[in-house]
Amino acid sequence: MRSQAQRQMNQQGPSAYDFRQTEKFSSDQNRFLQKIFSDFAEGTVRKLAPLLKSRYNMELISIKTRSYHSYLNSLPDPTPVLVFNINDQVAGFLDVDFELAFSLFERLLGGRGGPPPENQRPYFTDLEKTILKLPFLKILASYGEAWQGVQQIEPKFQSLEFNPNAVYICSPSELMVVTSFQVNLAQAQGLLSLCLPFHHLRDMIPKTSFDTWQHTSGVNIVADGAVVFPETIHNAKVPVSLSLGRAELLFQELLTIEVGDTIRLDAEITQPLRVKVNDKTKFFGQPGIKDGRMATRITKVLEEGDEEYDE
Repeated sequence: MRSQAQRQMNQQGPSAYDFRQTEKFSSDQNRFLQKIFSDFAEGTVRKLAPLLKSRYNMELISIKTRSYHSYLNSLPDPTPVLVFNINDQVAGFLDVDFELAFSLFERLLGGRGGPPPENQRPYFTDLEKTILKLPFLKILASYGEAWQGVQQIEPKFQSLEFNPNAVYICSPSELMVVTSFQVNLAQAQGLLSLCLPFHHLRDMIPKTSFDTWQHTSGVNIVADGAVVFPETIHNAKVPVSLSLGRAELLFQELLTIEVGDTIRLDAEITQPLRVKVNDKTKFFGQPGIKDGRMATRITKVLEEGDEEYDE
């Protein structure tokens, strides 16, 4: 099984130059793609962190053009490859380092999410593939959502392969756009890449300049499809509360409570308290007083993937 470093060397090392492949994106088109793929990465984090119950980071590192044949040959065997259709004429695929796929699978089963052991078999059983398909489908959905402010697309799952040589979606000389992301999950890290036809992406990009498009779009579309208007959301009031603790009482005890009785809570006096936004825990804090009123000092900001984080 080849390592992530070896795969990166394959992708970045010298290759025969194809003089026919002179097409490239303009600077505006590149800026647009960077925005789309950055949104895709953020959407994927939002979907996978709660599913895996672990911190999941995904960062865009490169957008490159390569021939279909040369990129496919750079992938080691085995490599998990999710093949999908954009429409009847256009297909693409998503590939993930085997070590990262193993970590995803282990986290889904409640494991630590570490890299595979030395004696790990280099393949997944049919049952394991079915389980592994779940996060891949969420990643695929995130890609479709990243385009919602431009065009409506709904990528459709076609197959999950582990032998790159078994993937046929276009001619070997077809010019492809390979977008790579660095992923850090639990105790493992690796590359996740999207491979899509150059001409398909070029046709998807609006004809206006990137700055004009950003100015005229006027709204943001978040992962669940809701439209957010930036000029109004900043003034929205959000209820914030501080939870001192909880207690369980017998019904008989509840009936006999009187003024002056003491109820012992589950929180220790030195323990930080939960700060809730819309009844969801988002921060930890310490209680105190400010300007004659009760207050709290934030001691920790929870992030997606933290155990205490509430969706």
